[in-house]
Amino acid sequence: GCEGRQPASELKTVACRRHTAMAFFDSLKYLDFYKRIQTDIREKTPVGGAVSITAAVLMSMLFLCETYSYIQGVPVHSISIDDHDNMSPTAGSFWVNFDVTFPAVTCDHISVDVEDRLGSRVFDIQKNVEKIPLDGKGVEGAMHPDEFHTSAPDGHVSMDELRDVVQNKDIFTRSNDSVMLDASSFEEWADGHEWSLVNFRVEWCPWCQMLVPVWKSAAHILATRDARVEMATVECTKQMDLCKKAGVVAFPTIKLFHFGKHVPPDYKGKRTVNDIVHFAENAAQQKASLEEAGHNISEVHRQDVGCTVVGNLFVQKVPGRIQFSLKSDQHTFARDLVNFTHQVHHLSFNDVPESEEEMEAVMLDHEIQEKVSKWLSQTFTSHTKHTTHEHYLKVVEYEFKNRGFGWANANRIYEHSISSHSYATDRHLPAVKFHYDLSPLQVSVEYKSKAWFTFITMVCALIGGTWSILQVVNDVASSTGLGRTMFMDAKQLRARS
Repeated sequence: GCEGRQPASELKTVACRRHTAMAFFDSLKYLDFYKRIQTDIREKTPVGGAVSITAAVLMSMLFLCETYSYIQGVPVHSISIDDHDNMSPTAGSFWVNFDVTFPAVTCDHISVDVEDRLGSRVFDIQKNVEKIPLDGKGVEGAMHPDEFHTSAPDGHVSMDELRDVVQNKDIFTRSNDSVMLDASSFEEWADGHEWSLVNFRVEWCPWCQMLVPVWKSAAHILATRDARVEMATVECTKQMDLCKKAGVVAFPTIKLFHFGKHVPPDYKGKRTVNDIVHFAENAAQQKASLEEAGHNISEVHRQDVGCTVVGNLFVQKVPGRIQFSLKSDQHTFARDLVNFTHQVHHLSFNDVPESEEEMEAVMLDHEIQEKVSKWLSQTFTSHTKHTTHEHYLKVVEYEFKNRGFGWANANRIYEHSISSHSYATDRHLPAVKFHYDLSPLQVSVEYKSKAWFTFITMVCALIGGTWSILQVVNDVASSTGLGRTMFMDAKQLRARS
């Protein structure tokens, strides 16, 4: 070795060290697992080129997929007690979002109510709730706002006129009832008058009974004023089919007609002589306002027979109930005419958003909505009269952590199970009730990435495996003559062209 020699000069020392290094590297070839084939004995073929392109594409795709899986992570589920920060002002509350269609109930008297175990009760909620009328084919129509009814000014009916009515006792006798219409005479009578007000009532309704003297007084005053409005009555106890055809479920219901065509909406003003006379004398103005707003006034009966109720409610995180029912403090409802068949397009729960933009983003995220609302526009039909539907929801909170760069816009979502049933009741009006109860357990879903050495091992295995398999394919193609056949066919095609 170099150590035993006595170098004559520095140049000899450098040459000796170089010789030793070359001898070491030359000895490494005996450990070579990847023996190289001389270039001059290799042959390039068209099949080999095609296989190489395929190999490059497959290896690139597998590498990208494995890299995405590594960054995204694998979901790991765990269950724990829900222990969110209760110091937050909205920690104990969340939103309930709903979209429910009632094809056989009009929007006039549908009430959205909320009750919970803490004793909180809110009835006929209007904020963040929209009611959309539907016709018989389920097509959405425009709402008829209450402002079409102009309020009656005080004194529209003078005290002298009222005094004259009170002193004339014949006005209130049974023989002085307004025209009574039935199914056979209704359309002919309505068609024969330019303007007509029709009172749909039932004998057992206290509100209808209270309206009788007011109705007769208003008819007398309109007659003395030579108004062009005729007044009539339909007794729905005897003419139930006619009332059902007219879309009447609440009594009394007062409708305005112009030459037999219904002028929506139904009268919703005060039931006083002053207000009814003012409404009748301004019928032409209401019709003009409706036509200007683009509403249809060409049918005998109202066309909106159903209603879609859409909205969101702010509720406490305690067991509670959301109820859709009919409510009015001035009407009596015909239970036999109430049909709460419904279709649930959407119902979900989510945390209170910090802004309207965040709320909209959550509602428009289809991946979230598919997870949190399992209703899929399911329809629940009332097969018998007086049917009430009840749905029981068990709500479970899911919290997502370390989700990588894709999936959802929310860190927490609420999934729920559904149990539904219906029953007929003679004690109450039919309704639709959604009972919800929150689980004290929280499911945490944490996305954990693989270890770095596992990722490298998988990448090497995918690339090496693809390379080896396609090399076998190439060898098989070459040994069976497939490559030479393809090559000769290609040469012959070029020669012919």
